[in-house]
Amino acid sequence: MSDYQEMVEFRCRRHNCNKLLLNYYITGVGSNLHLEGIELKCNKCKRVLRLKKYTEQMLIEQSDNGVFKV
Repeated sequence: MSDYQEMVEFRCRRHNCNKLLLNYYITGVGSNLHLEGIELKCNKCKRVLRLKKYTEQMLIEQSDNGVFKV
């Protein structure tokens, strides 16, 4: 299996929620701030999340099998 992932799923990390918030497709440029200022709202548990200073490299490192829980 390759280390390169095509897509990272953003999911809510609350134990009773786990709703899919966003599918992010990897561009291949790991050091740029592609996710600065994005707000995500979970309609199931009503959380609002604002992503700041996230790079693709951070997403890939912190994701578990292509799933990034916020």
